[in-house]
Amino acid sequence: MGSRGVTGHDIGLLKDILDLARPGGHPPGRETVAQVLRRIEQLIGSDWVNFQDMNVGPRFRRSWVQFVSHGDEGAVSGPDLVEIDDDPAVEVLSHYWWQLDCSLVDRTGRPSVSASCLTLGERTWANHPANTEYGHGVDELLLAYPHGGPGGSLRILAGREEGRPFGERELVLMELLLPHLKPLLAASLEQEVAPELRVVPERRPLTERQREILRLVATGMSNRQVGRQLGLSENTVRKHLENAYARVGAQSRTEAIAWLRDLEAAAG
Repeated sequence: MGSRGVTGHDIGLLKDILDLARPGGHPPGRETVAQVLRRIEQLIGSDWVNFQDMNVGPRFRRSWVQFVSHGDEGAVSGPDLVEIDDDPAVEVLSHYWWQLDCSLVDRTGRPSVSASCLTLGERTWANHPANTEYGHGVDELLLAYPHGGPGGSLRILAGREEGRPFGERELVLMELLLPHLKPLLAASLEQEVAPELRVVPERRPLTERQREILRLVATGMSNRQVGRQLGLSENTVRKHLENAYARVGAQSRTEAIAWLRDLEAAAG
């Protein structure tokens, strides 16, 4: 399935999706998004597709998940979704988040398309704890947009439960859709979820001292050099950095610096 070329049927599905997503065309909301998800399911040959908003700040939270799967469709929000996100399996995903392609939009602050097997390799994904404990599938393909500030995103996630993983064909098809879907998704989320129930990315997750240290680290300073400039011990600088990583969910100083730059860019 992943190796065949783009067909006339595929082109027709792409046109349908672009028509549904065209601003000023179909009204945003659950039904229009469902039609888009159904066509994406056909286009890339997935077993399920969902649309979700996400905040991966200090806590992993979603306020809306809409799905289509094997002819079934529905949506989850409110307390039911909070209960799902409190499942211990989500903690496994959160632990590995910054090592996986699902965090690409969070690390770069740019729209992205990725597939787990193409990023990690088929065997690595099959045995990865994020899949064995949480995903339980052959492969996942993600289209994601930054939204609402650092840590916030809108996502279309598709999966295959058996058979071949997604290939370059499916990746290219989703990349063709990438410039066109965000307005529909953002407007639909606003319509379906009350403002007080939406997940809001935390815009200032770091202390002033942590931001100060990260700014100096971003210039290429070592922990020892930062300590000398600020009158702190090297161990104190290291501890501040470890706390900063924990607060933003970063696995390295590079990811924490990227988070800080996004934060300050969003703050103007």
